[in-house]
Formats: sequence, structure tokens, C-alpha cells
Amino acid sequence: MTVSPGARSGDMLESYLVVAPRLDLVAGQHLPEAGDSLAAVYAHELLQDEADYRGVLQRWFGLLKVGGVLILTVPHAFLDARQDRLPLARRPRQKRLYTPASLLAEVEEALNPNTYRLRWLADRDGGYDYALDRETPPTGQHGIALVLERIEPPLWDLAPTIAAASDPDFTFEPPHMRVETMAANGAARILLLKLDHLGDFLMAVPAMRAVRSHFPEAHITLVVGSWNVGIARHVAIADELLTFDALPRNAEEAQVDVAGKVAQFDALVQRSYDLAIDLRSFGDTRILLRNVDAVHKAGIGHRGAHPFIDIFLPIDPASEAVDHAWHASIGLQEFLTLDTCERTPFQIACSGLAAAEGEQVLLWGPYRSLVPGDYLFQPYLDLDFDTPGVLAYDIAMNAERRVFGVFDGRTDLLIPFSVTGKASQFEFRLATLPGERPLDFRFYGGKLIKKGASGTLHQSEYLVLLVELVAMRVKGTILRDAKDLSR
Repeated sequence: MTVSPGARSGDMLESYLVVAPRLDLVAGQHLPEAGDSLAAVYAHELLQDEADYRGVLQRWFGLLKVGGVLILTVPHAFLDARQDRLPLARRPRQKRLYTPASLLAEVEEALNPNTYRLRWLADRDGGYDYALDRETPPTGQHGIALVLERIEPPLWDLAPTIAAASDPDFTFEPPHMRVETMAANGAARILLLKLDHLGDFLMAVPAMRAVRSHFPEAHITLVVGSWNVGIARHVAIADELLTFDALPRNAEEAQVDVAGKVAQFDALVQRSYDLAIDLRSFGDTRILLRNVDAVHKAGIGHRGAHPFIDIFLPIDPASEAVDHAWHASIGLQEFLTLDTCERTPFQIACSGLAAAEGEQVLLWGPYRSLVPGDYLFQPYLDLDFDTPGVLAYDIAMNAERRVFGVFDGRTDLLIPFSVTGKASQFEFRLATLPGERPLDFRFYGGKLIKKGASGTLHQSEYLVLLVELVAMRVKGTILRDAKDLSR
């Protein structure tokens, strides 16, 4: 007897969907204020579109009472998308691709250990036609389902039990020293990740040279983006150079999906290492260390966000405290436009518009609340100055115009403005002038900068601090003279 694929799938989803009271989640839904009360929460094909998967998993799980179940379904990368990377033509807003392993890994990242138990995880391919070609949409079931039960945390935790120390013997003077929790045993094979663009790569050169100074005999493998291969060879601190484009070459034209590339990275980096360090300041690439076979793993952040790292420097490079200078990227999704403008996940484009008698606002947003201070706004724009037309811009606070101007050929414009009120809603707008045909433009969002003295360290400083911490933990020494690092 021949059994078709999916016939043995043993789909148990329906048995969990009868649990009541149950909340069926929908995209953009406002969650109930009171948590810890539901017997079931069902999130059907929502997680793949959420950028902050840790946050939404924690919020959904927090709605459950003890004994309640969180039911997740997501499209299967191999059955639904039938490709191993983003973007997807049928789902351009999808943030990540999923296999059962990657779905469970996100759950383990997001939720505290011993607050849940995995009750069911399965490929769902009932009725799936494996004979269809890629161009034909999949039939039947083509997803993954996962069920978690919330449990009462046990009285014990996962920290190792340490035997109580014996009473001191003062016959002789005890040595004035302490033993760290990590043995200093050196590192013969080191993996360095610096998957940034050129400017950030150069900022990490002192840290990379510090690694070589601390471990002069080690075999160092350096992984960089393809655009940094030339400068990485020139720096010449690595014995082996690998290329991996974790980030898009131009972040304004493509989505960043590091988590969706973990499997590709695992296939590239298959050796065992004594030490693996991620030298990117932001935490999005830290996930690539999760499956690396290394005795020690290090990076900037904290154990709560990256539990697989054992040496971490708890600095927040994206700190935006109001008494410090900071900058924030604002995605185009936060802006509104006329229906005549074309929107994609990557740009807003307006072209071929006719002149109007009065001023017409084409794009507006993002309505962010700003504290008092001096600011700059840099719009990310492509303007077509080869065709006739004029395009005006302004900045409004609480719908009152504060700054006005007309683009004159500079698309890297930095627009200064000040905020004086305590509850000021910032708005950037693009508009036509009366009787003038508007310039064709493509808009990608912008950068908001608060002026002032920064209270945070420079990127190159905290990366060197990370390396010094690694050396102290792994090698047991600290570099006494770092003058050579800048050479």
C-alpha cells in the first residue's frame, strides 16, 4: 500500500481549538488589558509578519492562565514559500521564513524557561500536492503548528548548585584572590563576525587588532559582508576570510531579515571554535551565534535577550535617553500619502501628478511626540530633477507649520527645527505649490536626530571594551599597553 505525503501527519490542532474561553487573534488587534485569564490564545499565521517576535510572543503568552495553551500557526518555508530567503512575491510584508526548528527557537528566546511546556509541534501538510511546480500556488495544508501550555514555575531554578565553602583556616594567611566562574584557558581557534557596512567595519578595526594582540597564535576566522572583503584583507588580522551578507547592501531598498538567514550561516560556519565574538554593536546579528560550535560566545547585550552568549558587555548602543544626543530611523510605514501615490514595502512613489490651483499635501506623518530640544530631520528621497516641477516640504508641530522650504537639488537635506512645548507632535510633509507641477519623487522614510552632547561611548570604544572583557575571561590577562591598536 502506498501512503501519500501528509496521510500520517496526525494533525491534532482541532483538539486544541475546542478549548474555551479562547481568543482568536487578528492582525493589529488591541489585546485585553487583563491577562492570566484565558484558556487558549490562537494566533493563526500572524507571527511571520511581526518584526518584534519576542515582544508579541510574550504578550500573547501573558494572556493565558496556568494550564492555558498558546496555539501558533505559521507558513512553512519549504511548503508555502518553497524558497530559502526573503522577499516573497505572494507575501511582501512577511518578515521571516519558518521551519519547525526556527519557530521553536524563537519561542525559547522569547519566553522564560520553566514557564511553559511544549505540547505539540508538527508540519501540517494534509492534502498537500507535492507534484505542483513552483509557479502554482500550494494546495492543502502548508504550515507549521505549535502548542505551548503555560505552567506554574517550579520552586527551583536552572542555576547550578554550588557547594557551600568550608570554614576558613587561618593557620596561614589566605591568599588575596578570588576565582572567577569561568576558567581562563585561552583560545586557539577564534571566529569574529563583523557583518556591517564600511563605516561601521572601520570603527571595529581597533577591536579586531586587540583580538590579534591578545591571541597572537590563534587561528582567526573573520566573517564580513561581501562589500568589505577588500578592506578586511588590507587590515590583515585574519587567517581565514569568509563572506556572508547578513544585511542588505542598501538597507533602504531591502528588508533586513537576519533571523531568516540563520540556516545559510550555519551551513557556512561548520567548524568548532574556542571563542566566537559578534562585533556588531546592534543585536540583530547576535542570533547567528546561537548554533555556532564554540566554547565561549561573546557580544554586546545581555543574557535575557541572548541566552546562548556567556560573555556579554551590557551596554545599549541604541540608548535614546532624552538628556543625550540620539538618532532614530523612521520607516516609510509611519507616513500617509494620497491614494494617487504608489506604495510598496520599500518605497512611496509619486509621479505624473498634474498642477493644482492650491497647495496640496502629498505625504505626511509620522506624528511622533518629541520632548523640548533642537532637532534635525533628514528625509530619504530620490527626486527626479530631469523633469520640470517643484516640490515643497515643511515641518509642523501640533499641525502648526514651523519650517518651510523648496527642494533645490540637494536630496541629503538636513532640516533643523526646535521643539518648545511639552506634548509636541512632529510631522514632516511634502506638498505642491499652487499652479506648479510637482516633482516626481520616491520616499524611503527618514532619520530624526536630537542635537546635544552624547552621553554614550563611541562604537569603537565599547567594541574594544568587549574584547578586553573577553581576554580577561578567556585568557586571564588584560592588555596593558594599547598604543599599537590604532596603527
